Amino acid sequence: MKTNVIVLFCAAMMMAACCGKSQSSSCARDHSGEACCAVAGADGKTCSAEVKKIISAQVFIKADKVDAFLAATKDLIEKSRAEEGCISYSLYQDPTDKTKFLFFEEWKNQAAVDFHFATEHFQKFGATLEECASAPAVITIYDSVAEEKV
Repeated sequence: MKTNVIVLFCAAMMMAACCGKSQSSSCARDHSGEACCAVAGADGKTCSAEVKKIISAQVFIKADKVDAFLAATKDLIEKSRAEEGCISYSLYQDPTDKTKFLFFEEWKNQAAVDFHFATEHFQKFGATLEECASAPAVITIYDSVAEEKV
């Protein structure tokens, strides 16, 4: 079971890391005319390398491992929030089932996600999750389609 959990978690992370890279490798130009090594977005202007990424990861923890899981998340969250491309990084606990958690993350772009997945603190957390998980994580990665104007 532990091997299945970590394999699925790592597979989902690898799919996220590859997102946007499986398309054409020809360079596009972003809206300022600068070249970027990614395919232009659906609008033909936005460089897909600059599309904000949203990640939701639902994790299921063994009841006797909740405290160990929460202890491990402190380092992960603190260091992840300090990463240059991190916009937000939050963890939520289901109020009716204390063994269910949701990570909700916002990243500047795919490069920031790739960097995050390669960090030592993320890799270390993956090992802890393997020990604590009661079921495979459910991970969904979204591309931003409409940015708010600030």
